[in-house]
Amino acid sequence: MSDERPVFGCHRVPTASGSFRPDEPIMWLSCEAGAGVTRIAVAGEVDLSNAHLLTELVETAVAASAPLVVIDLSEVGFFGAYGTNALVLAQRMLARQGRRLILHRPSPVVRRVLDVTGTLTAFEVVDRPALPAVDDRWARPVVPTRSGS
Repeated sequence: MSDERPVFGCHRVPTASGSFRPDEPIMWLSCEAGAGVTRIAVAGEVDLSNAHLLTELVETAVAASAPLVVIDLSEVGFFGAYGTNALVLAQRMLARQGRRLILHRPSPVVRRVLDVTGTLTAFEVVDRPALPAVDDRWARPVVPTRSGS
């Protein structure tokens, strides 16, 4: 992803000193819809305040006809339980239509949360830099590894 992030609103929030600072977005989403693959990229923090946006974007992707939806999670720095819920909902929406969801390069934080919640093995995970074509079947469920806390 590029370093330039779109600014959706310029809010000012108070600081401890009483001055105001610009409120920076904590999550960025992008979507590229093609005939065979819809790619969604997520960066920043996925938490209670914004996980619904990821769900809504996946719902929009489901409305497109691409048989494969890839969610790139490589730039996620925080991933809460609501993020897990958003991915499980996405998986269910796509599975009902006989379509595939691939989690592309989940960051260590995302991988850890999915592992701890027991949901990692429910997803196809691709850690390779290149994404598969629609008909490629080399994506597979990942068996979690036990690494220290």
